[in-house]
Amino acid sequence: MTSVNFWQVAKRPKWIGGLGIALLISVTFSLLMQWQLSRTFNTVGIENPDQEAISITELVTAGEPVTSPVFDRLVKFEATLETENLFIVSSRLQLVGEDAVPGYWLIGRAVQDNAMITLALGFSESLEKILAAKTQLEITPQSQLPLEGLFEPTEGVAETEGEILGSINLGQLVNLYSGEVLPSYPGYVIVTNGLDLPELEKISIGIRQATIEVNWLTAFYAIEWAFFALAAFYLWGRLVMDQVIRERGL
Repeated sequence: MTSVNFWQVAKRPKWIGGLGIALLISVTFSLLMQWQLSRTFNTVGIENPDQEAISITELVTAGEPVTSPVFDRLVKFEATLETENLFIVSSRLQLVGEDAVPGYWLIGRAVQDNAMITLALGFSESLEKILAAKTQLEITPQSQLPLEGLFEPTEGVAETEGEILGSINLGQLVNLYSGEVLPSYPGYVIVTNGLDLPELEKISIGIRQATIEVNWLTAFYAIEWAFFALAAFYLWGRLVMDQVIRERGL
């Protein structure tokens, strides 16, 4: 009966090579774990509501999807409002103090550097006032305006009542807008400065404070990859121990 121990067997070239393979497998699984972890924790909202406006072209690219937290950011740009592309949206909530008042938004398409962007222009509880503001804008000559506003995500499609939209869905609006088809920014802007509509109120919404959202599915996958990384070393150790047992004649 040969008396050998674990480390005597593990130091043989065969098993050192096996350890190298286990290490390579473990590193691969660790990288996959890190990738899953990067998708597990997501920041939503903004850290500083009193931020300075940045150029919209620094934040997002027209025609390209959003790949990082960009919404609720204050942006600035120059654009020409197309007064023939104005629409009314219902089911809007205006923040007044701590209360939310229902009403309507007036929205429209603007062109900025050969790209189109949807603007939310103003709020009113009264449909008549919104219609009056829309009519007034439609007879106003188009001009390029320096604008600032909050960049917000598209909404789901909601039921339309006549010519009044139920939500701001960019896919739906692209089909409603007349004129040249242009690349669209992946969100709309609530105008806060640069456009004065006396009939309407400035839109006021609650800004989401920065919070961390956890994707528990990807967290579970990350734990799985960590388990597989450790299992590679366990399997190597188990094979070495089996060899020890065989040589001891047990």
